[in-house]
Amino acid sequence: MNKRKYLILFFLFLWGNSLFSTNYAILKDIRYFSYKDYTRVVLDLSKPIQYKEKELKEKRRVRFFLDLKNTILSKKLKEKKRIVFRKDYIREIRIGQFKKNIARVVLEFKEVKEKKHFALKQPYRIVIDIYGTHDENGIINGSKKTIKVGKKNINKKTGKTSISKPIKKGTAKLDGDKKYSMARQLALTVKRIVIDPGHGGKDPGTIGKYYKTKEKTVVLDIAKRLEYYIKRYTKIRVYMTRKTDVFIPLEERTAFANSKHADLFISIHANSAKNRKAYGLETFWLNFTTDSHSIMVAAKENASSSRSIWELKGLLKKITLTSKLIESRIFAQKVQYSTLYYLRRYYRYPDYKVRKAPFYVLIGASMPSILVETGFLSNKTNEKLLRMPSFRNRIAYGIFLGVQRYIKSLNGK
Repeated sequence: MNKRKYLILFFLFLWGNSLFSTNYAILKDIRYFSYKDYTRVVLDLSKPIQYKEKELKEKRRVRFFLDLKNTILSKKLKEKKRIVFRKDYIREIRIGQFKKNIARVVLEFKEVKEKKHFALKQPYRIVIDIYGTHDENGIINGSKKTIKVGKKNINKKTGKTSISKPIKKGTAKLDGDKKYSMARQLALTVKRIVIDPGHGGKDPGTIGKYYKTKEKTVVLDIAKRLEYYIKRYTKIRVYMTRKTDVFIPLEERTAFANSKHADLFISIHANSAKNRKAYGLETFWLNFTTDSHSIMVAAKENASSSRSIWELKGLLKKITLTSKLIESRIFAQKVQYSTLYYLRRYYRYPDYKVRKAPFYVLIGASMPSILVETGFLSNKTNEKLLRMPSFRNRIAYGIFLGVQRYIKSLNGK
């Protein structure tokens, strides 16, 4: 009888302990994508939490604390405890159970230009971006580079100036008009482009309703053709987030673009819709929307529900304050118009317009960014077209023409 009582008490203890543990979120893992002067850190958690940040500055180091409330460490992280970097600006990440109900993550820097953090849902994760002393206008870790402002080159390190060719009249308006972003006011140009073929590996993306065409295969082929045209006809450096059939997390795609100091980011996808008659081209730029179609497309590409998209509203309000969005909208318009204009020389291809939507893959990008939905795999005619190499080639060339058109617009042409 006593033995039975002990067994009952033991199982009640285990049951109660499991109930107690479910009240806490688990910090499952810490992922990071680290480059010469930019690092993205991603904290993977089992559920949404509240967290508090704090920064301590000292003479030779800066420490950034994140206290994760009602959170415990996974077994993996209890054993890991620290991640050491061999970078000029970031030293290490330390992980610990600061209190019984608080997990602490400490990022230690030698030097830092900028840091920012935001949360993403389903699965819940906290993303932290850390920038070294790179300056988007040309200063990279103290190197001597110059930027053009009007008629002068300004050496940011020495402060000396030298005369350059004047900017042509009509290049940009400097009257503070909100329609003109900083890129236009300074007549900046494009030197690096990152192309992002959507999905890949274990994530096939949309699968065609009639011929089982996989989105990941179609968009990789289009991306490679676009890369070819840019390299052949311009001096722009082109980088691909993937060149083979591999899976890349959404956070890593923009992290890669940021690390390359890209001037433009193009994510290429193929669409699907409940309406089987839907087909054609549409181009998106990052912003919050109430349009049901845009929400549906974003939900598909984010692999989450529309509810999680609405929860991005606060984050996106902050993003909309940047001039990057002005340029993203203009870039999207140029690509949509040019691609359709070129395609319509060969096909009757519908215009699904330029739209705004909250795509995870575009959040956190430091440059004008767009997402091109090249067609609808849910439509039989459109799926047939996307299976044709000649059509994919024309889509790629049309996007290339849009890139050219956008670059010319930066210089008032």
